[in-house]
Amino acid sequence: MSDEKHSVVRLSGREAMYLRNAAFLPDELARIVRDAKDGEGSGMSIPLSSETSERFREVLTDHLAKVGFDDAYEPTNEGKVLEALIDRFYMK
Repeated sequence: MSDEKHSVVRLSGREAMYLRNAAFLPDELARIVRDAKDGEGSGMSIPLSSETSERFREVLTDHLAKVGFDDAYEPTNEGKVLEALIDRFYMK
């Protein structure tokens, strides 16, 4: 039996739609999103291990660095969604 910590990440409808359409996600993470259970208000709940949660955070942070800021280093609309997702996937 593993001591791996598991948690459920709950996403808003906007966040869920963003991840469902995120072509930058590696196959293993895209599969997790595709298989996730839809929740209330078109959101979703994703059960994750802390390792997988951290993997999501890494991928989202890398993408944020590429597309998340305008020329004045202010967050773009996509950047704001990415920042919120990075926070959602944080596990203590």
